[in-house]
Amino acid sequence: MEPYERIRYLRKNILNLSQEEFSNKINISRPNLGNIENGKIKLTERVLTDVCREFNINQEWIINGINPIFQKNGNPLDNRIINLYYSLTDRNKERLYGYIQRLLEEQDEK
Repeated sequence: MEPYERIRYLRKNILNLSQEEFSNKINISRPNLGNIENGKIKLTERVLTDVCREFNINQEWIINGINPIFQKNGNPLDNRIINLYYSLTDRNKERLYGYIQRLLEEQDEK
């Protein structure tokens, strides 16, 4: 698999995002993303960096297919939570944000 194919696979199969949603998160146009995913234009260093930063992706996976897909954090639960988060609708992401705020408030009270 080539890097442009991994970008498409990441967007569609792992993050479950439309081209529009994905491109908005990394600040490129949807047609530009489509051209990257089809191999019509080269994946730039800036786009690669933005994808890795925005979605916590291991750059070696995109470039060479070397696992893991996600960058390792200190806690393996973090990556599982991140994977689930990207599958949520925008509405449910907002609901989750509210829930996390309430948890933090309770935590601060203790």
